[in-house]
Amino acid sequence: MDDKKGKTLNFSFRYLCKENGKYLRKRVYKPFFKGLCMRMILFYQKHLSAHTCKYYPTCSQYTLESINNRGAFVGIILGCWRILRCNPFSKGGYDPASEKPQLKKWLL
Repeated sequence: MDDKKGKTLNFSFRYLCKENGKYLRKRVYKPFFKGLCMRMILFYQKHLSAHTCKYYPTCSQYTLESINNRGAFVGIILGCWRILRCNPFSKGGYDPASEKPQLKKWLL
């Protein structure tokens, strides 16, 4: 393959994977997994859920909002932590999902 200046361009599979890897992770894989997780939670809410929870919003809605705000991995971790807190001995109440990530600045 020749470019405009007449030089030969060499493209290898390894080079293409390296150059396109970041783009694919950011633009293809992350939104796909985020959407897949959100659709599974919506399916659970619509068809399987009993709509009983001590907290408002419900645990599944909290997980859905966490995935939307923070991403798939962190949102699932926060949702699991919320489900562990939702037990017969908890008080319940209003516990919304956080809107923005909490950033800590460490001073040395």
